[in-house]
Amino acid sequence: MPPSKRCEEWLGRISLYLDGELAERLCWELEQHLKECLDCHVVFNTTRRTIELYRRYGRVSMPEGARESLFRALNLEDLLREEPGSE
Repeated sequence: MPPSKRCEEWLGRISLYLDGELAERLCWELEQHLKECLDCHVVFNTTRRTIELYRRYGRVSMPEGARESLFRALNLEDLLREEPGSE
């Protein structure tokens, strides 16, 4: 099921919330939404955990080819940079 318009709005504010930059009233509203919406709750927890892991371990290099495979699996091929000599 595609996310509702309301979910899209909240998902767009998760970063602000996690960075402590979201207004207090909106924080409370987001927290209420997360209690009721499992999909948004999953995205929120995944984002929060990803940030925690990055802060703990920093940037870790990926095995050769893993980045390209991941981007293709997520349909993000347009974000892959063309490497010199590849066509």
